[in-house]
Amino acid sequence: MKRKLIGMISKRAHVYPLDAVRFFAALSVMLCHLSFYSWASKASAVGHMLNHATAFPAATPFTSWGWVGVEIFFVISGFVIANSANNVSPIAFAKSRVLRLYPAVWICAFITLAAWLLAGGETMRHLSREMLRSLTLWIFGPWVDGVYWTLAVELVFYAIIFALLLFRRFDKLVWVAWALLAVSAIYLTAFIFSPALFHSSLGRQIVMYSEVLPYRYGAFFALGIWMWLFTMKAVKPSDWIGIGLAAAVGVLDIVGHAHDLVAHEVQPGLAVSDIVPELVWLAAVVLMFVVARTPERFAPKTKAGQDVFKHAGQMTYPLYLTHSVVGAFLIRVMVGAGVNAWAALAFAIVTMLCVAYIVARYGEPAMRKALRGVWERAEGSIKNARALAFLFKPGGRAAAKGAVGTLGVAAE
Repeated sequence: MKRKLIGMISKRAHVYPLDAVRFFAALSVMLCHLSFYSWASKASAVGHMLNHATAFPAATPFTSWGWVGVEIFFVISGFVIANSANNVSPIAFAKSRVLRLYPAVWICAFITLAAWLLAGGETMRHLSREMLRSLTLWIFGPWVDGVYWTLAVELVFYAIIFALLLFRRFDKLVWVAWALLAVSAIYLTAFIFSPALFHSSLGRQIVMYSEVLPYRYGAFFALGIWMWLFTMKAVKPSDWIGIGLAAAVGVLDIVGHAHDLVAHEVQPGLAVSDIVPELVWLAAVVLMFVVARTPERFAPKTKAGQDVFKHAGQMTYPLYLTHSVVGAFLIRVMVGAGVNAWAALAFAIVTMLCVAYIVARYGEPAMRKALRGVWERAEGSIKNARALAFLFKPGGRAAAKGAVGTLGVAAE
């Protein structure tokens, strides 16, 4: 009986639909950047790369909302990180994050660098500083591609979870969710209803750091944490209030983001919907809550079907890292060579999907294997040091005592 229970506890149920949601989010962001933001926001990195080569105004109603894929990513991240950190040691959590984030970055950043150099107009001295920030995942930009800002937000969230594990207080995870929600709610409420507060020097600093620190996006991570607790049957009645508030604050942020986009980022006169991204985000959140609760019900029945979902999930990260600048470079070159703009857009999208597949399937695993070897040798050299023993002790468990099993989900 004991052996059977151990087998149940170690069983991992992969949440295949989350792979699909992640891929949808990455695809949405790519379509938004390449067919809308690249020409509508000329001051952005992707706009700078496209360099007025073409525009796709007819695509605006269909792709301008795709930026909300980032907010979907943040919810998934809260879910995945809570799951991966439950009852593990700080060193194990740090290892999992390093092995997840850095191998793809070390490949994709050089692909982006090559695009900048081939396009011309950028000095290697300038690009070397951006490359250093990108390769180290320094939380303050500019980076070699503007999309790296989301990794800075993720790293700050990881640091919060690492601190919980370090002090062996992961059982207080729900309080982190409440704190993240409270900070986001206070920030967004003040930003919307008292904008004059942010006109001072201190206010401008707060706005600047809101893109990195969890002022603005904390509610999304909080919602992901509560979603994980929900799947582990560890949500109390009071937590449903938090879930409702986090969803409401998330919608508020999305509305604010849409308005900021129109007011400060894209060309005047462009109509950008705030209703569509709200509905897309809410639909994604509801879907995630439903499928993560009983993942076995939504798993593909065949091995081939399961592999399709897993490969799509694995492609998401390198696709996100490379699509923007490199995709715009491809469009710029093809249009300059006389290719129809829509054909160039289609070619860029297909090419970026192929690049993401190759990196995820071959490049990233090889780089991760090498990095794992270096990490484990370094870890082995400090494992017996008494002063560092706290790094190897489990950081606590947040799931309910009656919860059985852990979720195998696409790593974020």
